[in-house]
Amino acid sequence: MKDYGYCDEGYARLASAIVLQALKDYRRLPGTAETNPDKAEIVAWILHGNFGDITDLDPVAVVEQLQKEDKKKCRTW
Repeated sequence: MKDYGYCDEGYARLASAIVLQALKDYRRLPGTAETNPDKAEIVAWILHGNFGDITDLDPVAVVEQLQKEDKKKCRTW
C-alpha cells in the first residue's frame, strides 16, 4: 500500500477494500471487457482512474490477469 504518512491504517484498509470490490465485481460479471460494458468500465478505472493512486499494484498487470481469467472461463463454458 502507498504510504500516506498519517492515519495510514484507515486509508490503507479503505483503499484495499475499494480495489478488492472492483476485482470481485469484475469477476462476477459475464463475458469479457470487449463484450460487457460494465467490465469495460472497471478496466478503464484500473488503467485510467485513481487505481494507481490508491494501490501499489501494476494496473497493466492486473488487467492482463483479469483478461487471462476471462479467456480461461470462456474456454470452459
